[in-house]
Amino acid sequence: MMPGRTQGPVMAMTRTERTPRGKPEDRFRSAYRTYYRQVYVYFRRRTDFESAQDGCADTFLVAWRRIDDLPDDPEVLPWLYGIARRVLANQWRSRKRSDRLRDRLLGFGTKPEPSPETIVIRAPHIQNVLDALERLKPIDREVLLLSEWEGQSHKEIAATVGCKPHAVDQRVHRAKNRLEDELRRIDSASTEPFNQVEGGAP
Repeated sequence: MMPGRTQGPVMAMTRTERTPRGKPEDRFRSAYRTYYRQVYVYFRRRTDFESAQDGCADTFLVAWRRIDDLPDDPEVLPWLYGIARRVLANQWRSRKRSDRLRDRLLGFGTKPEPSPETIVIRAPHIQNVLDALERLKPIDREVLLLSEWEGQSHKEIAATVGCKPHAVDQRVHRAKNRLEDELRRIDSASTEPFNQVEGGAP
């Protein structure tokens, strides 16, 4: 009898410990209110307005379906970024990402007159950086954007892309070096015609 009496409470305690704190609806609302803007900005910096809205909605839809997997802070945002990254990959799968992204940033055919933001983006050195980013491998580009643009720590990036923090250290370092190499190639190619003209001048 004694083993039977003690086993019940132990099993009940185990079930209680495995139960997420709070109702699923409350946990989801808290994550949505706290991190919606960060997730939206994640998409907006990588795609257009409508796709950013759709991607953000899809991310939280997946989060709701996986509410039992929702971690506690401070792991919530990296977890959401991980979902957002996969949603974004699905959005890009049917596109030629390089051409579409460049057209959006430069504002081709979108407005009769360029906005001040578009004028700034059209600056040659900014375009060179965008071109250099497009030449990187997807994982190199992603860790650079997460590190330098989103301001994530290497631990957060590791949770987002699904690797260990020490691997992120190496990836970020290599990605920066590769970006610098691509920028040098682009700068060299863009100045070569001018050098040829100057060399051939009487």
